[in-house]
Amino acid sequence: MNDIVKKSDNKALQMLEALRKTIAPDLNDGEFNLFAETCKATGLNPVTKEVWAIKAGGRLQIMTGINGFLRIANSHPAFDGIEVEFERDGKNLVSATAKVHRKDRKFPAVGVAYMSEYGKPSPIWRQMPSVMLRKCALSLAIREAFIQELGGLYTVEEMPSQFEPQPTGPVDPVVEKLQEVIQQVEESKGPVLYDLRNLAEEPYIKSEAYLLNNGAEEIGYRVFKSSRKLNKLSSLITDKPEELLKANFDLEEPNDGE
Repeated sequence: MNDIVKKSDNKALQMLEALRKTIAPDLNDGEFNLFAETCKATGLNPVTKEVWAIKAGGRLQIMTGINGFLRIANSHPAFDGIEVEFERDGKNLVSATAKVHRKDRKFPAVGVAYMSEYGKPSPIWRQMPSVMLRKCALSLAIREAFIQELGGLYTVEEMPSQFEPQPTGPVDPVVEKLQEVIQQVEESKGPVLYDLRNLAEEPYIKSEAYLLNNGAEEIGYRVFKSSRKLNKLSSLITDKPEELLKANFDLEEPNDGE
């Protein structure tokens, strides 16, 4: 019996070390332990890049994307919805304000993101400024609403580009096998793809908010994946996922006349 336990422990340590070399090669023991505890507490998966750790100025910074924040918010029993509003000066986007409601609080947590503070000179910000600024406002509001779960955790959307996940070296065989298992589990859930590329701006914003608030993830330009079918948007479900996935990184917005 003891031999079986030892073999099991050795295998767990082997996988842990392989994961560390692949996803957090620059962290020391203390930093890696903190990163591991954060992953455990939030339920975010470092193998699938839901959460990652980098060293910035010699200090550890743990990062995620807005989908990670939304997943944590949607899974919390006190979560009671999200509102987002935009302020414009003519055609110029000034700010985005997000309000996150909790069932156990009288007033919502509010996050305000100003274009002058968060805007970046990148193609995706030039093409979709309202979508990106919305993500920044959501990051601020969700973190304030769920400070115990998300304190010290930031989304890549609200940080400079150097905080994005860095490419890693060759994938360790142990980690590669783990990634295959994760992919099989995800596929067994029967994800549904929603194609919002041909929607006008107003219905797109409403549809995007509905999808994100119900746990869907943005996987490309106006393309979302949900683990379940949302009947309210069933008309937007695509029956050509292969064709869609080939095109979903095109950042050109559709013409209104098309």
